[in-house]
Amino acid sequence: MTREGVEATPTETIEIPPASGRAVTLAKGDRLRVVDVEGSQVADVVAFAADGEREAFSQSFTRILLDRVDVRVGDSLLTAAGEPLLTVVDDTVGVHDILFGPCNQMLYERVFGVSGKTGCREHLAEALEPYGIGHERVTDPFNAFMNTRIGDDNRMTILPPTSRAGDHVDLRADRDVIVAVSACAADVNDCNAGVLTGIRLEIFRDGTKP
Repeated sequence: MTREGVEATPTETIEIPPASGRAVTLAKGDRLRVVDVEGSQVADVVAFAADGEREAFSQSFTRILLDRVDVRVGDSLLTAAGEPLLTVVDDTVGVHDILFGPCNQMLYERVFGVSGKTGCREHLAEALEPYGIGHERVTDPFNAFMNTRIGDDNRMTILPPTSRAGDHVDLRADRDVIVAVSACAADVNDCNAGVLTGIRLEIFRDGTKP
């Protein structure tokens, strides 16, 4: 919201159909709003420096430097060098994941016994192909709206999302970045409450604030 309480109009809007991905470039200061359109839908977000360097969002170094496994308003998604790529500036849910990698064809085959099903890793890599970012670099997502826990037995558990229709998380670009987002394809567990729906991206450029 603007200070006057009036919602600004996005510079650009991108609809991501279920089980697919899209990529965008953001300049420093741009804001990306990731919207759960119908509710209970996870969005995998990966980010890469756009200046030719190989820096990317790192789940592990973000966890280490935050000293926790959740991401809150004011927290940054960090590279392995500890440099911020994106910062969470607004969040209507407060439940996200930085433990799990993207779902993918190998995972579906080995863990769930499902052959031929592609996942977020493939969909993100396809979206990033025009930017020269290959499948091997798509490893560390910020899983927006994904609800996970570490149990008493130290096993990671996936629970149904708590997000509702229209919920969002806003990310500010701290440098020029390439960001890819997928509407998660997992329908074999509780990740998306068993139903795949879409994600909407709203981009606010030129200093416009949602």
